[in-house]
Parts: sequence; structure tokens; C-alpha cells
Amino acid sequence: MQVGLFDEAGRSAWTVAVVGSRSLATCPALIARLEAMHATQQLGLVVSGGAAGADALAAAWCRANGVPLLELRPNYAAHGAGAPHVRNAEIVHRAALVLVCWDGVSRGTLSAARTAARLGRRCEWLAAPPPRGN
Repeated sequence: MQVGLFDEAGRSAWTVAVVGSRSLATCPALIARLEAMHATQQLGLVVSGGAAGADALAAAWCRANGVPLLELRPNYAAHGAGAPHVRNAEIVHRAALVLVCWDGVSRGTLSAARTAARLGRRCEWLAAPPPRGN
């Protein structure tokens, strides 16, 4: 499990998961949060799923800012139709902080956030608020 990293000076840097809805073409709160963490040198690695929407926004930001990015894609050959859920669980399992960019509808994003909560990971909801009970 890769929850925290250390930079060259020995400072703690977090592994941050970005999970989000494919329908989101923009998410200013995500970009602002990544920039804030990067500015304070708290951002060690971003883990995401390589999908359209929030994942693509995070990936583009990482590439533009020289932040390490790990994209985990669903393995349909091994997991069949459940591959995205298995991949989402792996993403949040690797992170100390999960940035959730939910459109208020996506079941996959909601599933990833619920998995993060079960694992005791801190979640920050950056688009739609969490549904009641989360």
C-alpha cells in the first residue's frame, strides 16, 4: 500500500487519489486543491483511473505541473464487468486522501467514495456534495 511518500528533503508527501464522474468537463475545485497541495509540497503522487472527465483533468494537471501520476485502468480480462469497481478499490487503497469529483449521479464515483470510507481514507468532495448518509 502506498499512502505516503517522502521528498528529497525527507518531508512527507501524500499519495492522493482522484476519483470522479466522466461527465465533468471542468472541476475548478479539483484544480485548486491540487495546486494548493503542490504549492505546500504535500503532493507526492496522484493515482487515478485514466477515464474521461475528472480523471483526465487530474492527469492533464499532473503532466503540466510535473507531478507523478499513476493511472490504473480496469482489467476486464481478469474481472469482467466488475473491473471498474475492482480498479476503483485499488485506486483508493493506495491513497491517504481521496478527492471526489462527483456529478451527483455517477454510481462508479459513489462506489469509489464508499470504498474509501470503508478503508478509513479521508475524502474531500469537490463537486457535488456527498449523498445523505455518507
